[in-house]
Amino acid sequence: MNQQTKQFRLPQLKLAHKGIIILVLPLVLQAGCYVELKRQLAATEAQARKADARREIVSLVNALFISGFDSFNALVTFSAYGGSHRSKSRDEYIQKLKSQIGDLADRLERDAKEPQTAETLREYGRAYTRAFESWHTQIDRGDLQAFSLFTGIEENNKFKNSALRFMTLLRKIGEAQQAKLAPESSNEYNTRAELQRSMDLAVTLSAFIAILLGVFFLRGTVSQLSILKSNASRFARKELLHPPLSARDEIGEVDKVFHEMANALTAAQVKEHEMLDQLQAGKDRLDRVIENIPLAVVVTNENGIIQSFNATAEKTFHYNRDDISGKPLTMLFSGSEKQASAGEFLNLLIAGETGKSLQLEAISSDKELIPAEVSTTRFDSPEGVRYLATIKDISERFRLEQIKRDFYAMVSHDIRTPLSSINGILQLVQRGRYGEIPDEVDEKLSTAEKNVDKLLALVSKLVEIEKLESGNLDLSISSVKLNELIAHSIDSTAQFAEAHKVELKPTSTEFKVKADALYIGNVLTNLISNAIKFSPENSKVLIETKDMGEFAEVSVIDEGPGVPARMHGQIFEKYRQAKPTRDRAKGFGLGLAICKSIVELHGGTIGVESEENGDRPGSRFWFRLPKA
Repeated sequence: MNQQTKQFRLPQLKLAHKGIIILVLPLVLQAGCYVELKRQLAATEAQARKADARREIVSLVNALFISGFDSFNALVTFSAYGGSHRSKSRDEYIQKLKSQIGDLADRLERDAKEPQTAETLREYGRAYTRAFESWHTQIDRGDLQAFSLFTGIEENNKFKNSALRFMTLLRKIGEAQQAKLAPESSNEYNTRAELQRSMDLAVTLSAFIAILLGVFFLRGTVSQLSILKSNASRFARKELLHPPLSARDEIGEVDKVFHEMANALTAAQVKEHEMLDQLQAGKDRLDRVIENIPLAVVVTNENGIIQSFNATAEKTFHYNRDDISGKPLTMLFSGSEKQASAGEFLNLLIAGETGKSLQLEAISSDKELIPAEVSTTRFDSPEGVRYLATIKDISERFRLEQIKRDFYAMVSHDIRTPLSSINGILQLVQRGRYGEIPDEVDEKLSTAEKNVDKLLALVSKLVEIEKLESGNLDLSISSVKLNELIAHSIDSTAQFAEAHKVELKPTSTEFKVKADALYIGNVLTNLISNAIKFSPENSKVLIETKDMGEFAEVSVIDEGPGVPARMHGQIFEKYRQAKPTRDRAKGFGLGLAICKSIVELHGGTIGVESEENGDRPGSRFWFRLPKA
């Protein structure tokens, strides 16, 4: 049964095809009905024309009978009474009779398709009219026997015989046509009735089929649309949808797309819930991190009004978060910041350089001043724009910096002065101021003097670094010729280079830079001294310059052991050396750090390139300064 159902299952049609069927099928049926009706109408019209022709023939036969009688009556009247007008009337009737005979013969031949009868009619008509005219002639001559049609006169007999034959033929023709006309009229009536019934049937059948097709297709379409509507309502209520439609038309495609969309939206909602859960979990973790982070974290709105306060902020400022919430951010700071409005102060924090903190003086609820670093970050929240202010208590750093400053002051005063005195006494002893000394003692004194010089150099570098870090270094920037700086530095290191058997080779340049000649000269001298110290005997140190657009570059190139690649970023830090085990005896690791600070104070950069192992090992230390 299922197989038979599948065999006779209606094909799946699209809406366009259904519409075409609804329009075309009734049109085809109506066209067929129209053709059939037109055929029947043509047949009916043919029958009607045929019947009309026979009626016309019968009418002509009757007219001939009347014309024959009229012409005979006119002839008799003329013969009896005379008169020109009667003569004329007689002649007109005779001409009319001839014309009607011709018309009837033509009708029989053309319409009745009886050429033999038509020819006989013409023959009998000619004989009759000739006999009639002959008889008329006799009467005109005054032959009184002509009045008697039944006498034995030859002319009268001819007229009588021709008249009888002619009238008999007319009667037969009339009777024959009348006999044929009766069934044809009946057929015409029947045909017209059949045509009317066919028209009624065609209209009824066409309307029935149109209604049947409309109901058949619309019922399925309305049912499918109802399912679509129900699915939309079910989806809105988050209920299970109806099974997908089996139809392959546009509604079936819409239902398929709707199911796919519903599945996609359901999957998206599941993912959305998962993401919301993850976001909530992340928010909870972030809240815990912010709550427990060892920094004071304060969240404000775009007007600088405090919205939240973490536990570290409570400990730092001694405020309860419920009490401080809704208060301006300026409550946490002292000095000129307190005079600004909350919004202006927030703009001051935002205007700070990105990635860098501002150092401000905070104040707790018990009026304790707290050195602090403040950084601000903007973020969007469901409530609108928010700003996260991270406040770091740097009191310990200030204390350490004060200790460092005290240490540098102690080094500068309490160590340098005794060392200078010791160095002076050692020089006096070596010169024999206190008498002759043995050679062995002199050698020991020389070693002691060198060590004192090294200690004094270390103290000088520490003092110089302290000035650089504290910003107390006063630079005298002017337009300086690089040629002169290079020449002065070479003069300062010439004896040192000669002692190490190293040749210094400068290149000529016309560049001028914006620099403090003293400090940049010290930088260049330091780089050349380092190159000499680490160069092998009988090697060269090159001092080159290069145009870098808005900057001029100075390079010091040696043929020494080079700097490891991993140390390129660290070599300019304090107390850093390429290889401490090798370089400790040659310095303290402060010279390059001082050079870096001086160059950067000039708005320049400094770096190193090196090949530790290779065909041509060595280092290229360079620095760039703005051109004048």
